[in-house]
Amino acid sequence: MTMKSERATAIDETIAGIRAIMETGPTIENLERSKALLIDLAQRRELFDFEHFPLPSDDAMECSYLLHEYADGSYSLYVNSGAAHQYYGPHDHGDTWAIIAGVRGRERHKLYLKRQAVGPDDCLLEKKGEIVVAPGTAVTMQPDGIHEVNALDDQPLLHLHLYARNFELQGERWKYDLERNQALAFSLDELGSITDAR
Repeated sequence: MTMKSERATAIDETIAGIRAIMETGPTIENLERSKALLIDLAQRRELFDFEHFPLPSDDAMECSYLLHEYADGSYSLYVNSGAAHQYYGPHDHGDTWAIIAGVRGRERHKLYLKRQAVGPDDCLLEKKGEIVVAPGTAVTMQPDGIHEVNALDDQPLLHLHLYARNFELQGERWKYDLERNQALAFSLDELGSITDAR
């Protein structure tokens, strides 16, 4: 069995398990159970390395490699190969849940939810916590989740990103400028390259 076929088999088994769990919806409990399966896959470090999923060769922050999705674009798994300077301000994923598991390197995720603003000067977002995603850990986001991401330790990143739907099907997405208290449209062009690596 080649490395690619071994990786594909491991991914298929993991996604099938997660799909069975998530059939009843993206509850906190279901996301936590699914997170454990994705962490198990991410710990198979021999299947995910920078040789097969290279870092950006320019000033881009990351390259995304699509490894799995069903015919309808659901259960889309990417390997994100991120530069040591990677930083994304607060942003959402449309109405899509997400699980991000560490393979190599560490990144901080600050987690937010939208606030019910009453006046024009009210903050758009409320910080709910933060987590460092590294090998053996993961973060989950429900469909209304918002996160801010930055690499730590001046080290490149290799992480698994699983979404309910692929980037193109996540719908209207927003990024949030906390200093100006504004929400702005998020463009897929900001993600860097996306390669089909199935």
